[in-house]
Amino acid sequence: MCRGSDAKRRSTRLRPAIFCRDTWTAFGLRRSEGEAMSAARRQVKKAKGGGGGWGRFWRWVAALAGAALIVAGAAAAGVYVHYQKVISRPVLEEGETRTLVIPEGTAWPGVVSRVADAGLVEPARYFDLWGRQSGLAHEAKAGTFHLAGPMSLEELAAVVRRGGLAEEVAVTIPEGWTIFHIADRVEAIGLASRSEFLEKARDPALLEELGIEGESVEGYLFPDTYRFHQGASAEEVIRRLHARWEEVISPLVDVHGPALEALKSSYGFTLHDVVIMASLVERETGVKSERERVARVFYNRLDRGMRLQTDPTCVYGAETYREVPHPRYCHDKLNRYSTYVIDGLTPGPIANPGQASILAALKPSEDPEDLAFLYFVARRDGQGGHHFSKTYQEHREAIRKYLLGK
Repeated sequence: MCRGSDAKRRSTRLRPAIFCRDTWTAFGLRRSEGEAMSAARRQVKKAKGGGGGWGRFWRWVAALAGAALIVAGAAAAGVYVHYQKVISRPVLEEGETRTLVIPEGTAWPGVVSRVADAGLVEPARYFDLWGRQSGLAHEAKAGTFHLAGPMSLEELAAVVRRGGLAEEVAVTIPEGWTIFHIADRVEAIGLASRSEFLEKARDPALLEELGIEGESVEGYLFPDTYRFHQGASAEEVIRRLHARWEEVISPLVDVHGPALEALKSSYGFTLHDVVIMASLVERETGVKSERERVARVFYNRLDRGMRLQTDPTCVYGAETYREVPHPRYCHDKLNRYSTYVIDGLTPGPIANPGQASILAALKPSEDPEDLAFLYFVARRDGQGGHHFSKTYQEHREAIRKYLLGK
């Protein structure tokens, strides 16, 4: 059919060619489609029979899915065990304290964030989940919460459910205040009475629990500004002030451990003795630049077997703490704190020193000139500073000049 006369062949040269090509192309396509369908039917048949590559493929997929389920199950079990461990342990251990602040209008995610930031529950997502399950997410109230351990998660939730927006009072404890000054201030702002505070400050059980050596908490209440809710007890106040002392002073002592060891070797000092020395320095001078020099004078006198003879020790006591040092106090042989009649340090701290005075007691001045000073007297120039002397004669002349105006 594709052959013809020359004329016809010339006149229809393109059409037969196209027809022949199209015909064979179509035939080839139909043949290819048929072969592909046959191959597909053979593969399906093999798959249905459980043999061949498809069977192996689906068995491999099933095994992989099973392994994934096992791994996921094990991971979920591990997370659950960890979650139970976290929510069961105390949020605060014995002796630990934290302050949690939840502002008015804080949504639950904000509460979760603040609890985590306070280091109470970690990871935060566990507290989030527990709070939603327990209902705390809908019951948490705003407030400033002063927390003390031991405390469980349930106890923390109970505190947050109650809220803490009751009226608060602020109190500033200056450096050098005694427990008697603090007792007066605590009573004045409407917290515990003076007598309650002093009784608790000398409570042997509390002293033992806090690890304080001595007859009272004197020396171990850190000077700072604090806020208390109305109704805070004397013990709450003492615990807060002492917790702050631990927070600031303990790291300082750790850093200067070699200095403490040197004092122990030279003078037999313990940390308690350092606190006593710091309290003497604090009461003698309010000038920061003088503290190391004043401490050096005290150590110089100890080195020479001299009594410290520091006036503030003459009037330490519940009845005399507001008095001006006077010979009748300083030379009273029954005054067991007066360094005019006793050797060495006082029986305990005579005030609550700040960080600078503790550091001065740990590391007194090593200036060569300061190593010779044995006396000092207030200049009374309105600056709170002192004149230092190397001999008693120089000291007497300084007294005439600065105290007597001669």
